[in-house]
Amino acid sequence: MYLRLNNRVTFLLSSITAKYYLLFLLLINPHFNVAFSEESSAQWRYSTRKGDTLIHIAKRYLNDPADWRALQLLNKIKNPYLMLPGRIVRVPLNLLKQSPAPAVIVLVSGVANVKWLDNTVQAATVGSKISAGTQLITGENSKINLKFADGSIVTLESNTTLNLDALSTYGGGGMVDTKLRLQQGKVEVMANPTHQQSNMQIFTPTAVAAVRGTEFRVSIDGADIRQETLNGNVELSAAGDSVSVVKGYGSLSENGRAPLPPVLLLKAPDTSNLPNKFEALPVSFELPAQDKAVGFEAQISSDAQFKTILASNVKLANNPVKDAINTNQLIFEDLQDGEYYLKVRAKDKKGLEGYDATHTFSLNARPFAPKLESPKVNEVVRDAKPTLVWSKVMDAKTYLLELARDNEFKDMVSRFEVNKIDLTIENPLAPGQYFWRLASIDGVDKGPYADTSNFTYKVKPDAPDVSQLKINVLQNRVFVTTIEPPSGLAYKVILNNDFNAQKKVWMAQGLDGKFNFLLKEFGQQTLSLSLVEAGGVSGPESVVEFIALPQ
Repeated sequence: MYLRLNNRVTFLLSSITAKYYLLFLLLINPHFNVAFSEESSAQWRYSTRKGDTLIHIAKRYLNDPADWRALQLLNKIKNPYLMLPGRIVRVPLNLLKQSPAPAVIVLVSGVANVKWLDNTVQAATVGSKISAGTQLITGENSKINLKFADGSIVTLESNTTLNLDALSTYGGGGMVDTKLRLQQGKVEVMANPTHQQSNMQIFTPTAVAAVRGTEFRVSIDGADIRQETLNGNVELSAAGDSVSVVKGYGSLSENGRAPLPPVLLLKAPDTSNLPNKFEALPVSFELPAQDKAVGFEAQISSDAQFKTILASNVKLANNPVKDAINTNQLIFEDLQDGEYYLKVRAKDKKGLEGYDATHTFSLNARPFAPKLESPKVNEVVRDAKPTLVWSKVMDAKTYLLELARDNEFKDMVSRFEVNKIDLTIENPLAPGQYFWRLASIDGVDKGPYADTSNFTYKVKPDAPDVSQLKINVLQNRVFVTTIEPPSGLAYKVILNNDFNAQKKVWMAQGLDGKFNFLLKEFGQQTLSLSLVEAGGVSGPESVVEFIALPQ
């Protein structure tokens, strides 16, 4: 203990000697002022009860009952035998009885380990008592909940390392002192508001967060320390400076420097219009833009208390303006079917996290729907009995196929359950547009339908009318006249020389009702005509035979 007298002489005394030296100073100099302040000495504030005396308080809570005299002087109590109920008696911690107060693991999710005092490492288990000097480590999508002697709960989030430096109670449990050292990751604290006589501090490599509130977060990102107060009041100290971070504000200590002035935390994201039902993976949420938010952090759990973290996603924009759209999209690739809770919070440009919003949703994606392969989307088919083809699904035993004339499947054409991956329509289709979809059946459950596909059945052109076709051979040139093709169609013509068994002696496409060509050989000829669409689809042929003789 250091004492400065008249601002001239400094004495260093042992704690035992100093206690009685204070009494001596007061006896010889009533104007000497002994200042025990919260800033210079950690204290317990005891509220007296009916029947209390200073002697009884000292016997019950102090290491040395004779220290009641020091309490009398510190608190300026005239009569140690007369204590009115409700009076606050300040008691320095170094005078109080002290005993260890192990924390208890009350929840474990994912991969989490305990490194004991002898450096052995074991998997964290619920019910384990954790003493001072122990280290806790969580992995990806993992968490540990620790309950302390005063009822406070500290949650270690994913990829966090926390050392428990001091776990003590004073005065038979009246005062709880907890010192934690966060080496990496993030912790969230729910301090017990009913236990006022608690002293909790969370140390980081460069900053200290002292608890005066009930709910806050502390995280380490490289050399940066972030602290957000959700309820109550927390004092953040670094580089010899400190700020009081009250409810709804957060602060940042960058690279070991003094904490920045607290800023208002972002409000909870608006999740009111997010989808609450999914029938396919991935699960994707498009969050609405939020003022001052440059990203979002989200977790998914199967329980409302988020005891088990099944998936997490952090989306931050490198360029908040350029990446604003992508920043708002949260994607989760692999979840089992079930009911889920989404917890999401926004991040500002300093990386401070705001308040949480929770959204419930369900997923029914299994067995997975097959991929529709043929016909392709918007494809035109020319067969009245088309064959529909899809991909194989591993767990599917059968497939349910629906074919309709509308994309809502109200005007149903047919419904099939098949055990293979293709189906040829039995009854000829009428020309028009059709929609089709499939779901897998694993023998018990039917999965969701895949995205709907569509195709259009269009009849091929008819065989051309050649009843009025005329052929005139002049020398070695043939002149043909026939009916003009229907609008949008043209003739495709092939000449075969039957006399010499020559195929495709001459051929042309895109012809109208009048055309001519040069003969290469005389004799028996076959002229095949078909109508062709602009896209190249041709209908059946009409055949005309004639004999070309030299003149």
